[in-house]
Amino acid sequence: MISSILLVALGFGFFALIITAALSPLETLSWWAGWTEAELDDLKPIKKRDEDSGRQYVVYLSGVASLSGNFLLPRERAFIRRLRKSAPDTVIISDIFPYSPQGLPLLESPRLFDQIWRRVQKLKLDGRQSILSALINLRNIFQVMVSADHRYGPIFNQGAASVIEDALIKAGYPIKGGPPITIIGYSGGAQVAVGATSFLTARFSAPVRVISLGGVIASDPGLQYVSKLHHIIGDGDNIQKFGAIMFPERWSIVPHSNWNIAKHDERIKKYILPDMVHAGINGYFGRPTRNGISNADRLVKLVSNILET
Repeated sequence: MISSILLVALGFGFFALIITAALSPLETLSWWAGWTEAELDDLKPIKKRDEDSGRQYVVYLSGVASLSGNFLLPRERAFIRRLRKSAPDTVIISDIFPYSPQGLPLLESPRLFDQIWRRVQKLKLDGRQSILSALINLRNIFQVMVSADHRYGPIFNQGAASVIEDALIKAGYPIKGGPPITIIGYSGGAQVAVGATSFLTARFSAPVRVISLGGVIASDPGLQYVSKLHHIIGDGDNIQKFGAIMFPERWSIVPHSNWNIAKHDERIKKYILPDMVHAGINGYFGRPTRNGISNADRLVKLVSNILET
């Protein structure tokens, strides 16, 4: 009986995965076609705060386990809190959902698998993992692939840039003559950050730098506009390594790709952190100490130093 239920659950999960993969570009295309214009209007800020050009503005984009910008994992929330404490004059925006060209969280839009996402959220809040939890990661990974795709990527990334733009203006970022913008992208969030950079640079006429935390990044055209990509890599992060292999244009045999040109121009700087994997207690936000310091401590210190430059 139990094995039958398990097989049905696995079959349903596989079916949901196939449907989600097939529909991944459709959300981007529907936004481009204007089918979701009313939803986008709801996202626009009602009133912009007073401008303060002396402040630094940082946007944080979560990893592929994200359900919404307001649902960060506890370790991510702790990282943001500590970063705010170490840089009190910095405005940090962390409520953006990067895996939708509209910025719509999975729980706040009429999606096909809405009940599944709500069930997964409850499991995560209870600190439990399940097969369903993997659907969130896979669904968002497909959106990362859309962002990196040469056909759909420019459309997706333009939508993501619009969401980031609205959030920056709402936080008080000056429309003209603003300071440099920093986007911190964890995992797949780094790809969305790079993809949005060209549009943000054009809209604000301000330099945009990206801090990648184990970022899975393609050789995106946005790299032509990134003023600096600080690529932080854990030496045990096999997911990030797989990402570097998965995109052939990042290989050294393609010297004229966007990635390799940025490397040649010294606009990509790598930081390799020891004893660090992609996620979990030994991941970038891990709290267990080793030699008196945790991964979270090292990460906050490194990112704070980058923000000061």
